[in-house]
Amino acid sequence: MAKRNYDDLDDEDYEEELPASIQVAAPPPPRQRFNFRPLLTGLLVLGLGGGLGAGIYVLTSYDARALIGLLDIGDDGPRLSLQLPGVSESSRSNPANGGLLTPPGGPAPGKDELLQSQTPPEELAAATPPVAQSAIAPSTTTPLPSPSAAPTAAPAPVAAPTTAARSAAKTDPIASPPQPTPRTADKPPSFDALPEIKGDLKPLPSAPLREMLRKSQTGEMLPTPSADGRQPWQVYARPWGDPANRGKVAVVVIDLGLDRVATEAAISRLPPEVTLAFSPYAANLEKWIRKARDHGHEVLMVVPSESEGPNAPDPGPYGLISSATPEANQTRLETVMARGPGAAGLVLLGESFAASPQISGVQATVREHGLLFVGPGAAAPARTPALARVTAIIDRDLYREAIDLRLNQIAVTARVQGRAVAVVQPRPLSFERVVGWIGTLTTNGVVLTPVSALVAPPPPAKP
Repeated sequence: MAKRNYDDLDDEDYEEELPASIQVAAPPPPRQRFNFRPLLTGLLVLGLGGGLGAGIYVLTSYDARALIGLLDIGDDGPRLSLQLPGVSESSRSNPANGGLLTPPGGPAPGKDELLQSQTPPEELAAATPPVAQSAIAPSTTTPLPSPSAAPTAAPAPVAAPTTAARSAAKTDPIASPPQPTPRTADKPPSFDALPEIKGDLKPLPSAPLREMLRKSQTGEMLPTPSADGRQPWQVYARPWGDPANRGKVAVVVIDLGLDRVATEAAISRLPPEVTLAFSPYAANLEKWIRKARDHGHEVLMVVPSESEGPNAPDPGPYGLISSATPEANQTRLETVMARGPGAAGLVLLGESFAASPQISGVQATVREHGLLFVGPGAAAPARTPALARVTAIIDRDLYREAIDLRLNQIAVTARVQGRAVAVVQPRPLSFERVVGWIGTLTTNGVVLTPVSALVAPPPPAKP
């Protein structure tokens, strides 16, 4: 019997031990909470930044008055803090009583009106233009004369000015109505609508005279008195006979030569007694001055100068300014004189420069060259030239009522004080009103003269 070998029993009995493992379910991971802090912080930053930006935008883009109107939520509603002329409580409550502003010739204002409380009735009546008086004449009641009153003669065409009218003409010669009267649409004024001057025009002698010129240090030819003592302002002026017992008024048109149409109208459509003043910035000045003198006009030159106010124009390179040195202003003044050969004098309207101490040197130079001076300013008698003061610039406010009112006051001043000087700018409306007004001067006891007939001769120089 075969012997069995059991040596491999151990191997057969050996069994690979398998690892015993029990799978245990892992606990779920903890739930993560959403962090709102960055989101809230971002929203807060955006909200604060947007609100701040919106506030800055509102403050910078809104007008202060609009913000006040938005914040004014009282019981009475928003109200104006400025009392306007012609406004009363009755006009606010009832627009039929005149509205916000009462135009000239409108219904009577309330008792609390600013103008009525400050201006006496007689001065208001004296300063009212004829258009407004005629407009309210049908609505006024004229008291009947008493039976015992003695019969009076028919009124003269022009009544003598009252004391109030004389004081108003002296104290405020350039007053203007509060606002223009509304008008229907019509053709705008134009230079072509002005009537042409009829009759033969006597031209003035040719100018300048060679013997009344001298060369300056800069090589420019300047006017100067002649060897026999004749003054250029007398030689180049328009001859004029002095009528007795009549007020005299001169009209000076300034800034000519810049607009060809306006300059042509001033030369050919205004009476030869009107004085024409040319701008030193105009081209072809010698031709314009020669043409003006051929039509009988005496000629002046405008001296640009420093004026007051935020809207004052720039006087330009020839302008006189108080901040410049006297030598610089002297050079500019001589340039203006040299550009206007045959001019009888100069016009200076800059209030700011006229109030400076340099105006004395300017007037002394004008006297030295024998020219007349139209404008403000004061100098010592030994330095004062032939001088004419300006009464008013009639078209400072460019509407009919203001121009007519100033022309009316010019005529009153001429009758009361004996003389007046009106300055006019070359505008169609200004020419239209002036031409019509000149036609009424004779019936008003006033005569139109060149400005050289109204100047005060220079005081004699002390030896």
